[in-house]
Amino acid sequence: MANVRRNLKETAPSEFAPGSQDYDAPEFKMEMPYQAQVLARLLQNDYLGRIANHGVAPAQSFVLAELWYNEPLSQVELARRLDIGKATIGQTLNRLERNGMIVRTRQTADRRVIMTHLTEKGRAMRGPLEQAALEQRVMIRDLLGAETVDALSALMAVAVTRLSRLGLSATDHLGPIE
Repeated sequence: MANVRRNLKETAPSEFAPGSQDYDAPEFKMEMPYQAQVLARLLQNDYLGRIANHGVAPAQSFVLAELWYNEPLSQVELARRLDIGKATIGQTLNRLERNGMIVRTRQTADRRVIMTHLTEKGRAMRGPLEQAALEQRVMIRDLLGAETVDALSALMAVAVTRLSRLGLSATDHLGPIE
């Protein structure tokens, strides 16, 4: 692994040089957890910029997208499908409902179940948000190449699947570190 890092730095030093080519990144910055966090922030910020004029946050757009394909869904099912916590999905749904993009209705057969439905305003967001996502995918493919994007996506899917099988969760939080 050290050879891979050394070879990466030797073949493309400008890609590992915040500010200058003499920058010697600490080892942790070359590791997958750190790189994944930075990549996630870069893509999130880019997508946020692309959808800023539409009045939704990226998390809200993911909820809308799930509903475009699978409406109606319960809050519990949305949380499961999007790998987010029930409290987080609740807050996101509250914002979407306040903005008139969804409505929630209690099931008559089981009053505990509340189903989430799109409104016309929520359905109308599909075109602009899908266009923003498409533009981002094109930008990434142009920048990295389709083969690299496909390989990286496949590797990330394998990592998520295997880490999930270990019992790790994207929704559980350990709380503050003391």
